[in-house]
Amino acid sequence: MKKIITLLLLVLSVGVFLGYSSYTKESFDYNIAQFIGYLFYWCVALFVVSIFALSIDQKKYKKWMLVSGIYVLISILIAYATGDGNGAIISFDGKDLTLFFAGLYSIISIIYFIVQFFKNRKQSTLV
Repeated sequence: MKKIITLLLLVLSVGVFLGYSSYTKESFDYNIAQFIGYLFYWCVALFVVSIFALSIDQKKYKKWMLVSGIYVLISILIAYATGDGNGAIISFDGKDLTLFFAGLYSIISIIYFIVQFFKNRKQSTLV
């Protein structure tokens, strides 16, 4: 299951990229183009992190995927609601927020996978 999801995330990343590149060739709605961009950033981030997720067991992987799905949806909604920023001195647009949330989640996930790897390794040496 883990390998299939990792491959699906790769295919989804390529599909979103191809869809985005073909969508921008014609006249398009700027908000939809931004939303597709947010999806692309998250698909790539989840693909890279899911490679590290192959080291954890199935139960923890399912929990991680559930939390990932919820976090991705919330962060995309926040980024979409932000839009182009507010014009203040320090202004974040949706792309900046998406990259921030994806980077933060990737770092936290990799730390989680490292901790789980060492826990599993420690338990296997005790048995």
